[in-house]
Amino acid sequence: MNKPWALTRGLLLVPLIGATASLTGALGTALAWALVTMVHGAAMDTVRHRLTAHQGLLACVVLAATLTACAGLFLKAWVPEPYRVSDLYLGWIALSCVVLERQDTFIGRRLLARLGLAGLFGLWMLGLGAARELIGRGLPLASLAPGGFILLGLLLAARQAWTAARPHSPTKDTPRS
Repeated sequence: MNKPWALTRGLLLVPLIGATASLTGALGTALAWALVTMVHGAAMDTVRHRLTAHQGLLACVVLAATLTACAGLFLKAWVPEPYRVSDLYLGWIALSCVVLERQDTFIGRRLLARLGLAGLFGLWMLGLGAARELIGRGLPLASLAPGGFILLGLLLAARQAWTAARPHSPTKDTPRS
């Protein structure tokens, strides 16, 4: 697969639905995820070539768990409100780092791929968090997990309808003889 966001979309669904009940929780989780995955990828770049496959997996797991624990301690100490909301979902960050590493997403110093993945995840987190917080004031279901799934489904359907409604290029539609 050439698209790194497609590799972890199943893993990212859990914090996307769970931590976006409020905008502060979404922001805290998105920032922690971006920071931990960036540091993890950079750190593994420095040691990957010196380790065997089994040592690399062990180093990846230990590093991901350590960075996630440090991010949790930082959030708990300095910004307790986002930590309270995103505490349950910080473990998924370490799991995402391990999956991204095993799928070779971090190999070769692909900084732009890492930034793109972090940006896309951050946009979805903040967008869904803001929408759920706004809609949740009038409709309490939006702040619960089923409301998050429904809203995410509606947003994905709207995106798909928007991309399908774009006019096609005349050069692509015209058959050549």
